[in-house]
Amino acid sequence: MNPRRVRQLGSIAGAALIAATVCVPIVAAATPTDLFISEYLEGSSANKALEIYNGTGSTIDLTAGAYALDFYTNGSATVSASVNLLGSVPTGLVWTIANPSADPAILAWANATNAAVNFNGNDTIVLRHGATVIDVFGQIGVDPGLLGWGVDPTNSVDNDLVRKAPVTAGDTNGLDVFNPADEWDGFATDTFTNLGSHTIDTSGGGGGGGSDNGAVGATVTVPSSAACIEISTSAVDFGTLPLGAEDQPGTPDVTVTNCSGLGSDIYAHGTDAADGTGAAWTLADTSATCADVLGVDNYRLGLEQSGSETSLGTTNKLLESLASGAAGTHTARIWTACPGSSGSGTTMSMQVVFLATTGA
Repeated sequence: MNPRRVRQLGSIAGAALIAATVCVPIVAAATPTDLFISEYLEGSSANKALEIYNGTGSTIDLTAGAYALDFYTNGSATVSASVNLLGSVPTGLVWTIANPSADPAILAWANATNAAVNFNGNDTIVLRHGATVIDVFGQIGVDPGLLGWGVDPTNSVDNDLVRKAPVTAGDTNGLDVFNPADEWDGFATDTFTNLGSHTIDTSGGGGGGGSDNGAVGATVTVPSSAACIEISTSAVDFGTLPLGAEDQPGTPDVTVTNCSGLGSDIYAHGTDAADGTGAAWTLADTSATCADVLGVDNYRLGLEQSGSETSLGTTNKLLESLASGAAGTHTARIWTACPGSSGSGTTMSMQVVFLATTGA
């Protein structure tokens, strides 16, 4: 198969999907002080996702910072479900969590999946940093009914909502009246093209009360060679394997080529696996096997290169650094879920997502 230049993700059916993410992080001159929710995707069926943006200027460790999402369903005044966020978010990038049965075009961007991501437009969502509320979508204790909050195109039901560019901090008051149009732009249901990145605008100013302000123009030029990778294949097949299979290779190998004019760091992460009918495996970044503590409905993915293997989790890991025009070849390997897990007799699908970032 001839290499194809990948500049955006696509939906590809198969037992394992390979996708590529091209990202050029740019840090704004004035940066937010913490994470905030940058996209709320409330689509048809299980097409639900939340995207969280880091514009602080530094990588944020979600695990160490005890970041979490709380869900208040159907107007509840108390938390109905909580999800602890794991991994890290480099500055200028986003971290996405989705329903495990969402469309593959959504899952291709997901850093994590969880069944709690199942809101339907009348549920309040809170982003916490430890015990501190840093963003709220909705109004705690209020059920807006089947029509949700707001009106189209920024209604919270059956729409994709993206945070307006001038918004650089979350809404920390979960009890005030919520109107999505104040801070969100609306897109039609099942719009997936906004996932994977977010842009903020820090140029807005204030004034009044005897103060004064001025504006200084600023530009940033991103060379056309900024970030580009070619992926040699669009799908990898692990074949038919029993539950409990260990360290099995997929075919064909995956060659990643840096088609940028600059040196690039190549990262990768995997996703949880599902068959679309309810069977689901959680991706575990571990050396455990079924003989010890891997557990039911957990599985492993890895990428092998020249005899050295990188275990994949749901957050990005550095695979290699490639000079302009250089390539690296990787063999995908899988440890299927242990005996007694779901998925027997079905085809389980997952993704490996590649990401390239360039130096200045």
